[in-house]
Amino acid sequence: MIQEHLKSLGLTKYESLVYIALLQVDGATATEIHEISGVPRASVYPVLDKLSKKQVVNVTTASPKRFAATPPDEAIDSLIARITQDSAAVKNELTAIYEERSSMNHAERQEMIWNIHGIENLNSRAVDQIRSAESEVAIINGKTLMTRPIRDAIRALGPEVTVEIITTGSQGRDDIPTNAQELVIGMIPHPVNVPGEKEPPCIIIIDRRRVMAFVSNANVPSALYSESPGFVSLFTGYWNFVRGHVPIP
Repeated sequence: MIQEHLKSLGLTKYESLVYIALLQVDGATATEIHEISGVPRASVYPVLDKLSKKQVVNVTTASPKRFAATPPDEAIDSLIARITQDSAAVKNELTAIYEERSSMNHAERQEMIWNIHGIENLNSRAVDQIRSAESEVAIINGKTLMTRPIRDAIRALGPEVTVEIITTGSQGRDDIPTNAQELVIGMIPHPVNVPGEKEPPCIIIIDRRRVMAFVSNANVPSALYSESPGFVSLFTGYWNFVRGHVPIP
């Protein structure tokens, strides 16, 4: 157990064994340390050198050299200080990387198209986007039934958000939230400008600014997500086209 704690403070297995061994004696040579700790003879000197740099072992100038453990309170303080210093350095480096990404202008971020894979990731992104809607959610359901998390996110929207869902009418009563308007069409036309799809895509458009397009013929459930004006325009145009084919009651 104590070795695990020392590991969390930055000591390797051999370093922990040597330090613990030195705590039991009033100084020892490298050979004696090998015998007490069980650390291979060839590894003792490299380990002692590292422990010395970490300020948890002291060394004499006598011949042969003798080594002694730094008292635990001083050793632990030294290790914690080292971790704090290293953490600060890493934090600065990671912050620089993050800020470089954050400095990307809005137009550059908008042009990105993200590939999302796996049903949990799809649900998470779709729910987040639906919850962020300010005025409008437009959905073409295709042959893909909306999952419970997506339906629940729609139900939680306030009255200021209009929700329209185009379906073929094959959905069950519970599949369409009561605060959404279902627009039934006999057959959802395939978008000729979206190649590679065998079935009309299920799409979610948020405020006409963000789009998720589900890929129906993928082996793993997946979707494309983007705020790119071109991408949004493509699927908004498709929504308008399909919306125009909905029979007028």
